[in-house]
Amino acid sequence: MTILKTEAQGAILVARFNHPNANNPMSLELENAIRSICHETENNSAIRALVLTGGNDRSFCVGGDFNEVARLFERTAVEALVDRLIDFYSTILSVTKPTVAAIGGYAVGLGFQVALSCDWRVGSPETKLLMWELKHGVACTIGGYMLEAMVGRAAMSDIIYGCDAIPISWAADHKLLHEVTDSRILVERAVARAQILSEFPEITFRRTKESVNQRFVAGLREIAKDAKIAHVAGFGSRAAEQHFKRVLGE
Repeated sequence: MTILKTEAQGAILVARFNHPNANNPMSLELENAIRSICHETENNSAIRALVLTGGNDRSFCVGGDFNEVARLFERTAVEALVDRLIDFYSTILSVTKPTVAAIGGYAVGLGFQVALSCDWRVGSPETKLLMWELKHGVACTIGGYMLEAMVGRAAMSDIIYGCDAIPISWAADHKLLHEVTDSRILVERAVARAQILSEFPEITFRRTKESVNQRFVAGLREIAKDAKIAHVAGFGSRAAEQHFKRVLGE
């Protein structure tokens, strides 16, 4: 089974997450496939924009694959995960062509952060955006940084401490979602937006994106040390262990 299905629609490359679980947890295999498609987008002159999606009838991504994350308790493994995730988001942010996230169903934690790494986000009335890590015993340092940079400290605090799905109207008003459309045409709407962005003059779009994302990536790298301390403490306390077992049915 192909973990990432790709389809060229003219100069727009659509990459559909295709984990065996329809909620699309972010396995290492899927993460690496997304990294590869980002590099392909950047290096292939025939591709003018990239759409990342779980599709119209599947979730975008419910976060890290618990079958993998539940085994992370050693300090070195947890620290390596933080480095890997920051590099993963930086890879998406470093694509100088337009990137659009078509967010169906759930975008939770890591999945939400992938969406926040894209230039434009399209959702539906059924989209569920969540940063609920704290109530499950997982630190939310990276997600907290991303949200504070985008919507401010007070709103970030409400999202990460409230642990509730963000109301769609609020997400749209604060541009966590740039567009809200019928879930049946979610991907099509994202492709249409990617087409619009792809027709902007290439050099000015690329230089502008490099400038604004450079500061955002620098912030991500600056919080790496604090993120490692928080995640090592959290996993070391096994605060998330019961949540992992419940999700995995153990």
